[in-house]
Amino acid sequence: MIKLINVDELRQGMFIHKLEVWWLKDKRIRNQMLITDKRQIAMIRNEGIQQIWIDLDKSVQAPAKPAPKKAIPQTPFFKELDQAQTIFNQGKPQVLAMFNEARMGQGLDLDYTMDLVDDIAGSITREPTALLSVARLKNHDDYTYLHSMAVCGLMISLGKKMGLDEHQQRRVGMGGLLHDVGKSAVPLEILNKPGKLTEEEFTVMRQHPIVGAQMLMEADAGEDLLDIALHHHEKFDGSGYPHGQKGEEISLFSRMAAVCDVYDAVTSNRPYRKGWTPAEAMHNMLSWRGHFDNTLLHAFVRTIGIYPVGSLVRLASGRVALVVQAGEKSLLKPKVHVFWSLHAQREVKPEELDLGDSFCTDSITGAEDNSLWQNIDLNRIWALETA
Repeated sequence: MIKLINVDELRQGMFIHKLEVWWLKDKRIRNQMLITDKRQIAMIRNEGIQQIWIDLDKSVQAPAKPAPKKAIPQTPFFKELDQAQTIFNQGKPQVLAMFNEARMGQGLDLDYTMDLVDDIAGSITREPTALLSVARLKNHDDYTYLHSMAVCGLMISLGKKMGLDEHQQRRVGMGGLLHDVGKSAVPLEILNKPGKLTEEEFTVMRQHPIVGAQMLMEADAGEDLLDIALHHHEKFDGSGYPHGQKGEEISLFSRMAAVCDVYDAVTSNRPYRKGWTPAEAMHNMLSWRGHFDNTLLHAFVRTIGIYPVGSLVRLASGRVALVVQAGEKSLLKPKVHVFWSLHAQREVKPEELDLGDSFCTDSITGAEDNSLWQNIDLNRIWALETA
């Protein structure tokens, strides 16, 4: 549906169908454009434009205002959790616009993505696990766009663990955000197919690294970002695509991207399968001989953890607990807050357990589905933090 509005009504998420002018000094303003940034609105006002035709069907609905929350003790994890959710809510329209513009054959404008990468890097620096916890909760409709942001965060986290400097961390973050941009050229019926692809469809899908590298080349993105887009599906044993590179023929950044891309993909829920828990993902990825650079994979496991902070675990005692701190002696024995009884199917008084303590008799028997989040009273769980 096409609607004429005054410029004062223009908001982020609206899709401009037509500008009622023929003069435009600023080339960043054009017809057929999604508004993703307040600066774009200011540019339109500066051009003296009074009215605009918008396409309601192509517009992106602004995130709904969250319901009032109970006061939660401001632990580093929960304090950053809200900020991480805001970053994802604000970043999604930007990534959506980038994919849509690429799908329509328009050149990539990478300027707006730099701020998003910096926001993600800032969140990782403040509290590494919060943004990655939010990233795991993506739904099917958001998958393509939030996957790109998740891989960006994972790449930055892994880069920090490996000792990359700030410039290199920013570059690998950019590479993660842009690694799948070539999928914008894949027909939507293939990209969103809720089932296994045919051989012909998979052949089309396998072209996205080459197409993405071409798009980034035209945008002068830099050799390192081109390489990540082109080679993130290569495997360490040479069985990957598109060029069958082997071992250290694959660049460091692309070997990192291979790990981060697969981890986020297999831990995400898709229409045709339920995502693995982080523990299941780590176990399976470690068993795939020849797929990854083992040194990088083990660094990634140490970065994310077998049971990441914010994830839920089942205990041998028949209770569910929230992981609140990585284990000091073992990744398999984190500090947890117990809050739920599987036998009684109800909340229990929160109890703090350090599973790595030699006096602790409880242990983790498996990861719990995060759907149980809806039953959590965060005030009760985190009461121990302020006691």
